[in-house]
Amino acid sequence: MRAGRALWAVAISIAGCGTPTQCERTGICVTIAGGGEPVDGIPPLVVNASFQPPVSDPNAISSSFGPRWKESASRDDFHLGIDYFAQEGTPLLAIGSGSVYGVYPDGSDTYPLGGNVVVIEHAIATTEFHGQPVSRVFAVYLHCHEFLVKTGDTVTAGQEVATMGKTGDTDFVHLHFETRVETPCSLVYQRNNDSCATGFDPHVHPFLFVGGANADAVRVEPLASADGFSVRYIETRGDLDLDVIETDFGTLGFDEREGISVDDLDNFDYGYVRLVPQPFLSTSSERVFDLLFTERPSYLELRDIYGRGVRF
Repeated sequence: MRAGRALWAVAISIAGCGTPTQCERTGICVTIAGGGEPVDGIPPLVVNASFQPPVSDPNAISSSFGPRWKESASRDDFHLGIDYFAQEGTPLLAIGSGSVYGVYPDGSDTYPLGGNVVVIEHAIATTEFHGQPVSRVFAVYLHCHEFLVKTGDTVTAGQEVATMGKTGDTDFVHLHFETRVETPCSLVYQRNNDSCATGFDPHVHPFLFVGGANADAVRVEPLASADGFSVRYIETRGDLDLDVIETDFGTLGFDEREGISVDDLDNFDYGYVRLVPQPFLSTSSERVFDLLFTERPSYLELRDIYGRGVRF
């Protein structure tokens, strides 16, 4: 277990001395027993399109989307894509029909740390994200070794567009793969560039487009806590898609950044709860998050990117 939980336990022991919580007022308090009640909520983005993974072995993942413990830097990190690993030179594939929006060599001003980068634009049936209509997604391939396409090229599903490498700010061979909705521009970049501004962070979980095994094999277990309330969320390598943590204290939504400051993404202390991701590596069979609440909520609901989950 990562260090930090003990310090958090000390911190929460002095919290919670204000207004009584709903649990305290009503006596209705969450308990972790059994598997919880299944829920079927609204996903952050409904994609009416069929795409394929950008690699031939989509199970070879060393890091998924969202909060993580970045082992190479020994710190918390909100990961805005998926890392697929393989040997240098492994073909990288177009996820569907589209056009090459841009090809950016190592050290470019657009992706200064991303190494060799390919961006492909794909049309999707008009849907809604952050209350706005969206009709395209940009697939972004970072740290490539070799380019196999050029800007303006038309591509088809499964076409080789680049090869896997370790260019840019990385020390191991992998593909950092992102999907950005409606605009290729990050929210930070949009603030100074109106031409590509949508007003929202376009990064979403790539599984919304390229899918995952989606085994729905998750477990929620209670953790001992001197004060507050703590649970452990465990998902198999066949999932890697936790999206929403909802309680009467508030809601965290990773895809829409609900309840999360986009200017402080790597801070997983949300006031009423601290999220502690345990290390996840290429050899890990499970991904684990510890949820350390300052006080006991009246309910806890955990949902994946498809809106499915459990409620306690």
